[in-house]
Amino acid sequence: MKKYLYYGTTIVIAILVGIAGGIIDIIQPQNVVDIAAHLGYPLYFFMLLGIFKVLGGIALALPKIPNNLKNIAYVGFGFDFIFASFSHFSVGDPIVKILAPLVLLGVLYVSFRLKEEFVV
Repeated sequence: MKKYLYYGTTIVIAILVGIAGGIIDIIQPQNVVDIAAHLGYPLYFFMLLGIFKVLGGIALALPKIPNNLKNIAYVGFGFDFIFASFSHFSVGDPIVKILAPLVLLGVLYVSFRLKEEFVV
């Protein structure tokens, strides 16, 4: 059961948030432009964030990546989720937008805690 939980949470973070979310931040469709404007961030911030998300997603998804690089990716995603939550809070967004990144932080935490058992 723990094995499935590890792989499930890691896939959510690495593939959905990291690689897919990062690519979306890089190509900047209209919803990213709107979110950037709403939160008060310049678009170049999302470009760099997208690059880091993709790199972090790759680090978590690929086997045989050194553990210290995986840990850097976990920390990076953690900062991303905390800053996203605080950004939405700061502009007065609804509680759902504030809590969603914190839920992902919880998913990230589960992946991180189980990592040692399944990553060789």
